[in-house]
Amino acid sequence: MKTIKVLVLALFCSLVGGCESLYFYQQAALGQLSLMRQGESVNSLLQDPDTPQALRERLQAVQSLLQFAEQDLQLDVGGRYQSYVGLKRDHVVWNVFVAPALVMRSEQWCYPLIGCAPYRGYFGKSDAEALAAVYAAKGFDTYVGGVSAYSTLGWFDDPLLSSFVFYSEPALANLLFHELAHSKAWVKGDVAFNESFASFVGVQGAQHWLSLNNDSASRSLARWRQSQAEWQRFKSFALDAKADFATLYNGQSGSVEQRMQQRERARAHWQQCYEQHRRELGAGRFDRLMGENFNNALLMSLGTYEDWVGAFAQLFVDVEKDWQGFFTGVLALTALSAQERLQRMQVLRQRYLLQQQDTQEADHQNTKQIQCQPFSNHLLN
Repeated sequence: MKTIKVLVLALFCSLVGGCESLYFYQQAALGQLSLMRQGESVNSLLQDPDTPQALRERLQAVQSLLQFAEQDLQLDVGGRYQSYVGLKRDHVVWNVFVAPALVMRSEQWCYPLIGCAPYRGYFGKSDAEALAAVYAAKGFDTYVGGVSAYSTLGWFDDPLLSSFVFYSEPALANLLFHELAHSKAWVKGDVAFNESFASFVGVQGAQHWLSLNNDSASRSLARWRQSQAEWQRFKSFALDAKADFATLYNGQSGSVEQRMQQRERARAHWQQCYEQHRRELGAGRFDRLMGENFNNALLMSLGTYEDWVGAFAQLFVDVEKDWQGFFTGVLALTALSAQERLQRMQVLRQRYLLQQQDTQEADHQNTKQIQCQPFSNHLLN
């Protein structure tokens, strides 16, 4: 039945577009089918004496995490993560982000069932790079990012993958809870809502899980929190750069060549600021992103996952950190119109930010912020 479902879905999807869409949906269906065929039962692997010890320990850890997700976090596990696939690559999917060179805006692709999203995902890295090359030849900025896991939103029983199963315990918990959350609530076409919701559940759930465990887990939690703080510091820096570029583009005049020269000077300005604060910004952890990848497409990708995390954090507090009450509130938000949901989320986020200014309780607010003079100030003032 599952194989039939994949093929029927691919056939349906192939009818909604031209040749490029046909190839895209074919590779998506075949990629999903390949994962399903390669999957080995977790129970069988745990009973097999030839299973490597490192993998056995990870699979056992996952079983505990899934039990916690279902019983404590009220997430729907079902048959997910009951099989394992050893990939012969570092990532399962590569996402392509595309943005115009002089406009801070993402290209959008629309799909049946899930709506529109600012990325195109491929099971083959070469396919992702080929699409990026097509857009780059037209003058667009592109960014190709590897993905360790994804959710099929309950259409299939998602497998455990070698691309993430050996993550540290905090990171593994975060990823599993994040992906399971996608099946709990999903708004077609609202990427910021969906990803922010899953990001909040992943982080909050991982913190809850680790707080209940032994000293070793507590040390892991401390290291993970430090890593998260570094990421939040870098992301704040990058989003400041994004805002600066947007201001620059909106105020630009002159020929395309002149505007591109201004853009390159702004790019060099932010790269230089990064180098000056490199130690505070991950000590080299984000060098690859600040090199050739530092463009509009990358900057747009950074705003996808956490735009509304603060709003969900406030909702969680409003229900006294009760998961069932939280999910009831989230589902109520999904039932609103897009405009009503936006207004409600804005109110929640504003309340959260005001509260954090007073209490400074949020981990990602307790980080040193890097201040760089906006490049646009030199041109627009």
